[in-house]
Amino acid sequence: MSRHIDFAHRAETALPGLDPARLREAMIAEALEHGLEVMQEANGGVAVLTAYGRYTLVSQAGKAHASIESPRADWLFALKEALTEKVSALHTGAVEEMRWSDALPEGIRPPNFQFVEIRAITAVGRDFLRVTVGAEDLSAFGDDAIHFRLVLPAPGDAEPEWPRIAANGATIWPKGEKALHRPVYTVRQIDMTRGELTFDLFVHEGGRATDWARSVRIGSRVGLTGPGGGGIPKTFGITLYADETGFPAAARILEALPPEATGHAVLSARVGAACGYPLPTHPGVQVHWRAGESSTRLADRAIAERATHEAHSLWFAAEKAGAQKLRVWCKANGVDLRDHYVAAFWTQGNWT
Repeated sequence: MSRHIDFAHRAETALPGLDPARLREAMIAEALEHGLEVMQEANGGVAVLTAYGRYTLVSQAGKAHASIESPRADWLFALKEALTEKVSALHTGAVEEMRWSDALPEGIRPPNFQFVEIRAITAVGRDFLRVTVGAEDLSAFGDDAIHFRLVLPAPGDAEPEWPRIAANGATIWPKGEKALHRPVYTVRQIDMTRGELTFDLFVHEGGRATDWARSVRIGSRVGLTGPGGGGIPKTFGITLYADETGFPAAARILEALPPEATGHAVLSARVGAACGYPLPTHPGVQVHWRAGESSTRLADRAIAERATHEAHSLWFAAEKAGAQKLRVWCKANGVDLRDHYVAAFWTQGNWT
């Protein structure tokens, strides 16, 4: 995203009780970790440019003050939520005192939250379930943000509590026994005419979402937040690496690439190509299947092959250890992560 974009939506808030220098340090560290652009402001502040807009932090009379700008209202809300989470990690009291200039009415549901109805669940290949839901509003979903969060109540909770807006403009999520489970998925297909969204869920034992998908009844209602996350890269050359959790996004990318695009994809599944996941074919992208290859091994492949594919967009989605290894290598070797996508889609020992 260019810094010259006209940001039509803006919100700001004071951050009482929070050390401006501490927040500035945390913002810069996180921006560098994710390959985001950091700009030093003339007044001593700092701005971070993301795919959704811009954060700006300044010190006013020794107190922290933040503003957010975005070209879209839903993206602005997502950025506000992300900053609130960061502030909460540094100083809970500061969150309680935040008051956004465009604060929504207290008690309403968040604008990026909606209810969806389960319409179909079918098996896909050996290890996936394809879930189709009827949604209230899919107008915000497109190729620039292809992920979302499913919002599931605790097992057996017949009267779940859903998120609502607090006085400070942040989302209040239920806690304790009413806590909601919020795994991230990739939108596989959208049918605007029918108001339906389809996603593929990787089946793994012990996963809460897997247990839910195996037992949920057609017609049941759950929540959804989004869209969010990365979009489909606009490129004519790509090298793509993914384990099963990244297959749905890889499929979206292969479908969206222009016909003249070239590249290759390395996909790791427990049983390789025998997993049967229906991956679209692309005339210029070769697909190489690997059986049970770890995320760190996928990262090693990406590193070893980078020299011969320097002009390609790099796209990587797998377990956290591999993503971290590849990010470290990219930073050390001058690969600007703002032009590529390297993400951890899950963490060992923490299946959802």
